[in-house]
Amino acid sequence: MADRAEVTGEPAWLVAYRRGEVAPPAATAPPAQPQAAAGQGDRGSDTHTGPVPPARRGGRWDTGFQEPEPWPFDGCKRREPVLDLDRNPPRVVRSVGWRICIRCSSPFWSVDTVRVRLCNSCKGVSDIQTRRA
Repeated sequence: MADRAEVTGEPAWLVAYRRGEVAPPAATAPPAQPQAAAGQGDRGSDTHTGPVPPARRGGRWDTGFQEPEPWPFDGCKRREPVLDLDRNPPRVVRSVGWRICIRCSSPFWSVDTVRVRLCNSCKGVSDIQTRRA
């Protein structure tokens, strides 16, 4: 006759418990997963040790930041993150996008949509000072 565990689909330990017997020894646990690299699972690292991922959307890779290129004016709807690629995993440091100047109400490209609220002409900054080196 077939074992009751095979017929009813009950686990062997439950069948042994109901009979008042000692349960059969449990299967050994699978071996621990070997580490593929020294930094596997390390989320607190400040240095980027792996290869640099390809750009999702344009940007400057020579500075360690992934900053998207300006897009046409969209009514200040879209915001894109600027990533610090020197951290592992990369971290969002600010958001870029179009803003409306709170002084003259003209649209301008903002390199930090949270902190920068005035256009360069209202701040008194010339275009030469804002160009990238």
